[in-house]
Amino acid sequence: MLLRFLAATTCARAVVEIGTGSGATGLALLSGMAADGTLTTIDVDPEVQRAARRVFLDAGHAPGRFRLINGLASEVLPRLTDGGYDLVVAHAAEVDHLAEAARLLRPGGMVALAGGTVEEDDERWVATVLPDGMLLATRTP
Repeated sequence: MLLRFLAATTCARAVVEIGTGSGATGLALLSGMAADGTLTTIDVDPEVQRAARRVFLDAGHAPGRFRLINGLASEVLPRLTDGGYDLVVAHAAEVDHLAEAARLLRPGGMVALAGGTVEEDDERWVATVLPDGMLLATRTP
């Protein structure tokens, strides 16, 4: 899976996932991350997060490898640490996830954003859009 590849190639130790879903994407991210890495996943639906927690635990990931934050991305993201993450994954573009990713990512960090775009003159990013519409961008130093 692409996201496992991205987590592995960036040697990700800290990842933000916006939209927990069934936990499948989080599981792919965890499997590609550094063994001591932590996945922070955000979702508004506590039932979805409970199911994802079970998926992560059943796959053998210790509770310290992930944190599930219940809430709206627009309210949670501003509380996360500036420059503290290697990879940001957003499953929908409901708020300005690219601007938040620029703040959250370390230089060289990556964002994978469903349906996103980067302006050609935006020097913060080196970006490409995949055939399925997913934006992949690396934060420049």
